[in-house]
Amino acid sequence: MVRIEELKNNFLQLLSRLHASVPAFSGRYTAHMLSEQTIAAQAAYFATMLYNPNNISSEVAPVTTVLEVEVAKQLAEMIGYDPHRAWGHLTSGGTIANFEALWIARNVLYHPIAAAGAAKDLGVDLRVSLPNGSCERLRDLDLWQLLNLRPACALDLWDQLWACAPRSVIEKALRERSLATLGYQDYSRRLGAAFGDTLPAGVVLVSATGHYSWEKIVRALGIGSNQLVLLPVDENCHMNTVALWEKIVVLSARHVPIMACVTVCGSTEESAIDRVDEILSIRAMAERKLGVTFHIHADACYGGYAASITRGAANERQTAKEIRGALGVPHWPPEEWVRSVSALEHVDSVSIDPHKLGYTPYPAGAFLLKDRRARELVAVDPPYLAPAADDPGDSVFPGRFIFEGSKPGAAAAAAWLNHGTLPLNNTAHGKLIASTVTAAHRLHEELGQPELSPFKAIRLPAPDINIVCFLLDHPSLASVAEINSLNESIFKELSPARAKAGEYIISRTRLTSPAYDGAIRPVLNALGRDAKSFWAEYGAEGIVILRTTIMNPFADSEQPDYMAGLVAAICEAAARCIKNVGANSEASLAEA
Repeated sequence: MVRIEELKNNFLQLLSRLHASVPAFSGRYTAHMLSEQTIAAQAAYFATMLYNPNNISSEVAPVTTVLEVEVAKQLAEMIGYDPHRAWGHLTSGGTIANFEALWIARNVLYHPIAAAGAAKDLGVDLRVSLPNGSCERLRDLDLWQLLNLRPACALDLWDQLWACAPRSVIEKALRERSLATLGYQDYSRRLGAAFGDTLPAGVVLVSATGHYSWEKIVRALGIGSNQLVLLPVDENCHMNTVALWEKIVVLSARHVPIMACVTVCGSTEESAIDRVDEILSIRAMAERKLGVTFHIHADACYGGYAASITRGAANERQTAKEIRGALGVPHWPPEEWVRSVSALEHVDSVSIDPHKLGYTPYPAGAFLLKDRRARELVAVDPPYLAPAADDPGDSVFPGRFIFEGSKPGAAAAAAWLNHGTLPLNNTAHGKLIASTVTAAHRLHEELGQPELSPFKAIRLPAPDINIVCFLLDHPSLASVAEINSLNESIFKELSPARAKAGEYIISRTRLTSPAYDGAIRPVLNALGRDAKSFWAEYGAEGIVILRTTIMNPFADSEQPDYMAGLVAAICEAAARCIKNVGANSEASLAEA
């Protein structure tokens, strides 16, 4: 009885302490990528977690591993992958999904070298297609050519090798030449001995809006943060595709291999969607003109579910005009948006987070691979989890292909029931997301109204999805430092740490030079500030930007009018904060 009383008292204490949690369920919460989950997802998670399945093997999770396979196929179909060729699974989040993407991309990049060595030992003559369309003998290719085979062509070598000798022989030949087996130091030494030159270290190209986890990933994989190349963005916070092409030309001239190019579909700060279609076109041009190619990964952790907006009731892909008609929205989405999101079907891998715009409980990320053969290049087979010979199928032992050794089957159940209740098209799940976009666009418009006077909102362009970014200026502010001080103070007033129950909550970020120069320049023009002097004085510090994430699907409701209330709360906070900014400026002048 004593223990029961302790349990009751401690549980009540826990419930009391949880009241201080972030109120993500509220329409007044607009800070981060958090919102109430759907009832379907919550119910499925609650029901399944009582069984506590670990979706690493069907031996411990016979039901939810099957559900996970179905969820992966649903996501693959949503973005346009062929579900019979593609493969995917759930992860604990986007960081692990992105890790696996680069892990596989790196192994696919170096696989032709191992295949060439194995073919030489076995005395077989394999042929391979080069990016320019010609067909050559594998034995005649130099190191640069071997590192510039299309991912599909590199994997074709995998299939060709298996037809040449028993599996055990091929596995041994490849393993002896694998980067995964040898490690970077021994691998580089062997490359130098075999080819006389190891070439410069390979790089990873990432849009400047890329998530900070990419630096962690290249460090963890031993690639090195020096090899992470951030590409600048344009005024819409999209990857600058001209800069991408120029970088490819420079790298090609120096014979620097490109492991992967990471495009962002729904950036963390702005919900910006890169022009994926243009990035694919640039890769095709690099193949034709330079003989250079690379893996393209779409970090769609936040924006991936927006692909459901492009699907009609029968799962057919729709045009922008058809989507606008289905949603009853006159001006959104534009044609460029639809082309960008629809182009996800052509990239080599995609990461998507059900626990973001999938409205599923944490943890639930997802990784999708266009060509399932690539997963074999990272497979590990522990004997105690090996499936029975008569028990085939993806759901038997997903653990052999993935990085994690444990993950909740409850997440798979939650996503499965969610997709079944709200199908991934614009009559259901897509409509849910579109309602948040509508609210975000209305907020963007209201921030531009003269009622904010004497304050003026300097807004980034209307969002691709539902994150609105802006800053407030005031006639009394004489420098970027003072403008930053005002906006930092507004954030503190409306931050989760300070906000009281029932108050609006926002977040903030910073645009820094040089990666964000394309987006900073219009902001400086609106502020009447000289770009050259700004970069000299504030380039490292950047500009403080207020950020509101409109994930609540009821945010555009009339009662209560959350968007109007948010604008009013920002103005009230600004009125309180401007007094302190002015006082601090006067004190600084007096001291000077």
